[in-house]
Amino acid sequence: MSRLLQDVRYALRQLRKNPGFTTVALLTLTLGVGANTAMFSVIHAVLLKPLEYREPDRMVLVADGATPLRFDEIKVASRSYTELGAYTGPEDLALSGIAEPEVLKGARVSANFLHVLGVNPLRGRSFIPEEDKPGAAAVAMISTELWRRRFGGDGLIVGKTMTLAGVPYTIIGVLPAGFQFPFSGADVWLTKPSEWSVLSAEARPLSPFLSIFGRLKPNVEIHQTTAELAVLNSQYAAAHPGMLDTKPDTPENVQPFKEELVADIRSELWMLFGAVGFVLLIVCANLASLLLARATSRAREFAVRAAIGAGRGRIIGQLLAESLLLSSLGGALGVALAAFSLRGIRSMTFVDLPRAGEIRMDSTVLGFAVALSVVTGVLFGLVPSLAASRQDLAAVLRGRGESAGSPGTKMTLRFGPRGLLVAGQVALSIVLLIGAGLLIESLARVYRVDPGFRTSNLLTMNIALSPARYDTDEKKAAFYRELAERAESLPGVRSAAVTLTLPMTEIWMGAPLQLAGTPPVALNERPIGIFQDITPDFFRTLGIALKRGREFTARDNKRSLPVAIVNENLAHLFWPQYPGGSNPIGQYILFGTDPHPAEIVGIVANVRHSGRDDNPKPEVYLPCAQKPPGSAMLAVRTDGKPLSFANAVRGQVLAMDRDQPVSAVSTMDELVEASEGQLRLMMTLLGTFAAAAAILAVVGLYGVISYSVVQRTKEIGIRRALGAQRRDILSLVAGQVLSLALVGVLLGICGAFALTRLLQDLLFQVSATDPATFVGISILFVLVGMAASYMPARRAAQVDPMVALRYE
Repeated sequence: MSRLLQDVRYALRQLRKNPGFTTVALLTLTLGVGANTAMFSVIHAVLLKPLEYREPDRMVLVADGATPLRFDEIKVASRSYTELGAYTGPEDLALSGIAEPEVLKGARVSANFLHVLGVNPLRGRSFIPEEDKPGAAAVAMISTELWRRRFGGDGLIVGKTMTLAGVPYTIIGVLPAGFQFPFSGADVWLTKPSEWSVLSAEARPLSPFLSIFGRLKPNVEIHQTTAELAVLNSQYAAAHPGMLDTKPDTPENVQPFKEELVADIRSELWMLFGAVGFVLLIVCANLASLLLARATSRAREFAVRAAIGAGRGRIIGQLLAESLLLSSLGGALGVALAAFSLRGIRSMTFVDLPRAGEIRMDSTVLGFAVALSVVTGVLFGLVPSLAASRQDLAAVLRGRGESAGSPGTKMTLRFGPRGLLVAGQVALSIVLLIGAGLLIESLARVYRVDPGFRTSNLLTMNIALSPARYDTDEKKAAFYRELAERAESLPGVRSAAVTLTLPMTEIWMGAPLQLAGTPPVALNERPIGIFQDITPDFFRTLGIALKRGREFTARDNKRSLPVAIVNENLAHLFWPQYPGGSNPIGQYILFGTDPHPAEIVGIVANVRHSGRDDNPKPEVYLPCAQKPPGSAMLAVRTDGKPLSFANAVRGQVLAMDRDQPVSAVSTMDELVEASEGQLRLMMTLLGTFAAAAAILAVVGLYGVISYSVVQRTKEIGIRRALGAQRRDILSLVAGQVLSLALVGVLLGICGAFALTRLLQDLLFQVSATDPATFVGISILFVLVGMAASYMPARRAAQVDPMVALRYE
């Protein structure tokens, strides 16, 4: 122990003696360890840590898209589960009667959902089976966050009522803080998932909108319950052949609930973790190169210590103590940096990160940071320590020995330990740069895609009407008509319109389509088309081009015949010769289970609903006055900055109904950016890591060339004395640079060919092995490396032969 303390004290003195080296080393270690610790905290919380439920490995997702009938049949017939439950997607619920009205995010769940999960309420009780039946009392559970924010943490909250969507609900319980089932951000939980208000009562029986989850029985494995599900699906399809959830080409597998939860983000997180790992390896290589140079300058010190009895192990131990002390200090600073960055990661809104609330600096993350710091210290300290302990003692003491890590032959001068470290840095940085280049090219191609409408100067917001207050189509249609008129009358507003959903939100409603007058086709064999309920000025407000026919007018109402406008994608689907061949205008189309066909009166341009990197889908527009939705989006085209009109529009809504809140206030530009959030995040992070790696690699290349020039000063002087010109010396150094760069680039290209295939799902109209990107990045890096080595080469070319011959 006394020897260890002595080594630590000596290491501290050495670090204080070299403040420049210490500062550079600590900065690079802080960034490397901090980035890896932050990424591991995300990986641990999102991918590795078990869900916070009882026996989370027994929780499974049985079906992600089932009708209420199918849920009931699976629940009765299945033998693999202790219990099954169901839930729906988010539901907008207007909270009124408590100060300012607000739209809450609601989740409809089966009454047994907490029992299936193995979670107890923080306050109150769970739902009981009777509360799941039609006509049962209206009860609700609320989140801890809502309880504190809107009810001030009232200890007597259980039993009180709140008005949701115009209906009084009794609060029976408060769920634990951070509870995120079945999706993040839920404020309130209701029973009766089969009564999801997003769909009309007529559409619910045939719509596969339920997700079924359950808890496996002991000793039942997933492959067994998947086989059972296949049998149940086959029986269900035979009994109900026309249902939308009986498509034969969509087999289902039971999935662990956690795996399904993170399926969309898992590969991206592992890729980013690998990228920061590459950066840390480059940091280690860079520090090892610096320590090799320091070992050279301390060669006489090590020789003297060896001469007076210090063994090789003692010298290695001393140097490793210095490395570990440096990595420990850098690790401590890196943990602080990671803790600071986690706040930003948790608050990200442009990418949907599941379990984001569970990301924190816990003991596992701290243990990882400690282990990483130790391993890092060993990695960048071991090679210099071994090199320093193998020097020629007699030669160094006589003042003419080659220093550690710099063998004397021409070939090993180029590819000695420092050269190999630099080549490794170049290879790793090339892999990251090519990956970042592919993502940048993809995003550039995405930006060039026409979304089908004008995104600028467009304000958007959500309006969720109360089913109790607006209980007829006439009331809903009148509200939307007046709202559009009031918004359009505001100064600075060009036009306004109401629509069921907006492009770029990845939220849309669909239904089976069939041309009227053709032989009947089963519902599950018909193509699915998006449907939109819109007010007359919708196309003008969004800037969607009318290709044929007419737009809707005020005359298209409940008293007129059903009409529809379709997009060009749907026209191509049913009339392949379009725009030639038969004219779709005047034809009739059947929509869903509605037996009354709608006349096609117009054709409009395609709109990309799920992002510019997504193909347009068949789409049907219906007059809002004929089919008004319960929840809709308002779009307002403005002359100035859209958000500056938000309060004025909100004021018009409150003037019509003082209990009617608005939510999701945004601009269309923000929605478009959010639709590309995952690609942009990957590009930004990978680009940042690649830039840092490239800078470190170029610095390492500069350092090894500078070091080589200093070590070969005598050789250069002899060459000059024998008649070598400046261009000959420049060629000599440039050749060394080119050799190191090309070796690293070739290794990097090989690595990129293997690893960039993992990016394929993120790329848009770009191959994972795009030759232009590979060649361009490689040439650019070689040129940058040559430019970085110009100063050492110039210095070598200016060596005075007489001075160099006296140099030692």
